[in-house]
Amino acid sequence: MQGPSGTGDSTGDALLALRQKIDAIDNQLHDLLMERTELAVAVGAAKAAKQPVKGDSPAEGAKFIRPAREAKILRRLTARHKGKLPRAVIVRMWREMISALLQVEGPFAVAVYAPASQPGFWDLARDHYGSRVKIITCSRVDRALSAVMDGSATVAVLPFPREDDTGPWWRRLVGSAQLPHVIARLPFGDPGNQRNPDLHALVVGRTPTEPTDRDHSLLVLETAEPVSRSTLRQALAGVGLTTSFIHGGRDQQAADLNLAEVAGYVDGTDPRLGLVASALGNGARLYSIGSYAEPLTKEELADEPAGH
Repeated sequence: MQGPSGTGDSTGDALLALRQKIDAIDNQLHDLLMERTELAVAVGAAKAAKQPVKGDSPAEGAKFIRPAREAKILRRLTARHKGKLPRAVIVRMWREMISALLQVEGPFAVAVYAPASQPGFWDLARDHYGSRVKIITCSRVDRALSAVMDGSATVAVLPFPREDDTGPWWRRLVGSAQLPHVIARLPFGDPGNQRNPDLHALVVGRTPTEPTDRDHSLLVLETAEPVSRSTLRQALAGVGLTTSFIHGGRDQQAADLNLAEVAGYVDGTDPRLGLVASALGNGARLYSIGSYAEPLTKEELADEPAGH
C-alpha cells in the first residue's frame, strides 16, 4: 500500500520506530527517577539518624537541605551537557526534582517577600524550590525573616541588599551563631520568564553552610564609631579578602554596622575575622552572616551554536 506520494508507508514506520524508542527511554528515565527517590529516602534516613527529626515543623527541614551540594550537582551537569536541549532547562528540571525529593526527606516550607508591587520574588522562590513546595507569601521583609526565626518556614527568600535600604533585614542576623544566616543566592540559573528577570535575592535559613569551589560570603563589621568604607576594604584586603560591595550606615539606636560581600568562603570560625577586627581596633567586631555558591554564569548556561 502506497501513501499519497507513492513512497509507501516507510515514513510512518520510521516515526513509529522512533516513538517506540522514545517510549523505551521514558521508561528507563522513570525507572531511574524512582530509584533516585529511594536513594533520597535513604539519605534522609541517614541524616535523621544523626539529627533526629522532631515533629513536622518546617524548621526541621533545615536538617535536610544542602545548598552547596545542590550547586555542585548543577555545575557538574551543565558542564557535561551536550545537545540541543538548553542547559537552562536542565537546571530547571533538576531544581524541580531536588526540591520534590527534599520534601520526601522531611518537612519544608518557603517564606518569600512578595508584595503586590514585586511579584517577581515569588517567581524566584517557585523556580528554585519547585511547583509543589509550600510558599508563604509575605508583604513585608521582616515577616518573611520572622517565619524562619519562629520555625514556620524552613527558608526565607529576601531581596538582595541595596544601598538605599531603610532598616535593612541583614542587621537582624548579627550577634549570635544561633541566628539564621544566608545560604544561597537566586536565581541560580537562567531567570527564564520570571516577571522581573532583573531581580536578585538571598536565601536565609538555619542549615549549615559549606564551601564550593566558587563562593561569596557576607560579613558585618560592628563598631562603636563609624569606619570609612575604604578603611574596611583595605583591612579585608590585608587578609586576602576581595570586596564586592560595602553597604551600611549609622543606626541612631544601635551600633554602627557595615555589610561587606567578599569573594570566597568565610564562616564564623575563620581566623581572618579576628585579624581584621584587631587591625581596625577600637572594639571592632566582625561577623560572618553566611555565604552562597556563585550562581551559574551566562557562559555556563550558553546553548550550543546553531549547526552543531
